[in-house]
Amino acid sequence: MKKLLFSCLMVSIVAASNAVSFLDTFNGNTNPVNAGQAFASGATTGFSFWAIGTSGDMDAGFFSVVNKAIDVHSQFHSSLDADNDVNGRYAVYNGFQSVDGLAYSKVMSGLVIGEQYSIDAMFITLAPDPPYNQVSNLRFELDGSALGSDFTLTPVALGSEFWTDYGRTFVATSTSHTLSIKNIGGASNAGNDFGIDNVRIQDAPVPEPATMTAMALGAAAMLRRRKASR
Repeated sequence: MKKLLFSCLMVSIVAASNAVSFLDTFNGNTNPVNAGQAFASGATTGFSFWAIGTSGDMDAGFFSVVNKAIDVHSQFHSSLDADNDVNGRYAVYNGFQSVDGLAYSKVMSGLVIGEQYSIDAMFITLAPDPPYNQVSNLRFELDGSALGSDFTLTPVALGSEFWTDYGRTFVATSTSHTLSIKNIGGASNAGNDFGIDNVRIQDAPVPEPATMTAMALGAAAMLRRRKASR
């Protein structure tokens, strides 16, 4: 039994040691001068940068990092970030006629071949319905190829906006992969206006480390009961 307990604990430690964690809350991107189209986290985008305070509404194919979407477009809503932080920030995109649709891309290195990882983020639509009926069509990509199924953000009435979490998992076949979020709506006359917050990439082992820890604790309890019965 002692050997079993030790083995469970070792599996938990090994799983934790393989963890690769990345989180972009966008809170460090305080209206950056973004000529290189790079976020403070080191992620990049194919959209052009729109500075807060620029005259008029944000043009198609541009992105910005804002406290509220209405900061850059008068027709967008005024929701706070996914954490409902009055000082928080998130990325917003006017996806209409975007050149390549690449909203967010991050090269992750230090991955363990054969390990399972996950990427997820919080999403919100920007233009309310009514009067706009504009969906946003998005996908996660791994090294430029679709990762799982595409998904659609549906607009809601002003004041009813909400953040939704979407995510996908993958097994590393290399020690480095490029993980991306892409607007796949293409050129159109409406739609694909969306916000992103809390992009997270992390180890997603099977079973989860918490499960392994529970197994170890269970084994310890069995060992204690066995000793008590003697």
